[in-house]
Amino acid sequence: MTNNISFSRAETCMFMEPGHGNPYGNVHGGELMKIMANTAGIAAARHAKGAVTTARVDEIVFHKPIHVGDIITCSAQLAYAGTSSMQIMVSIDLHCLDDDAGIETKETAATAFFTIVHLKDKKPAKVPELIAVTKEEEALYRLGEEKYKEIKARLNASKQ
Repeated sequence: MTNNISFSRAETCMFMEPGHGNPYGNVHGGELMKIMANTAGIAAARHAKGAVTTARVDEIVFHKPIHVGDIITCSAQLAYAGTSSMQIMVSIDLHCLDDDAGIETKETAATAFFTIVHLKDKKPAKVPELIAVTKEEEALYRLGEEKYKEIKARLNASKQ
């Protein structure tokens, strides 16, 4: 069984509420990580068609602060599928609303790569093959494959 990259895309849009923030009105990084993990998990579960768990988070970068009252969109996209693990590229976009000008723009506020493993009977299980259809998907697949190989090399080096 195979899935196109676009099949497993997941997106969540939400207001940042007081419970997400600190006393200064900034949203906690941990809250953003939780949103990213949930969205990545949805993308992975759709691809695997079953239970998944987060194995690792790489290169989480907070590009811009997010404040209580802001609107964000968290997007997760499968980038690569190995035997039982999947590389998920996740980003949070901040919606910048300008009521006076009547426009809305989006700015990337956070990005990360998640490694998520498909589980069956609480053990790693095979995931469907991932097919890139468009040139953009091919570029994303190459990036995900590169990340997968980089992680494997680091893991193997740490075992020696």
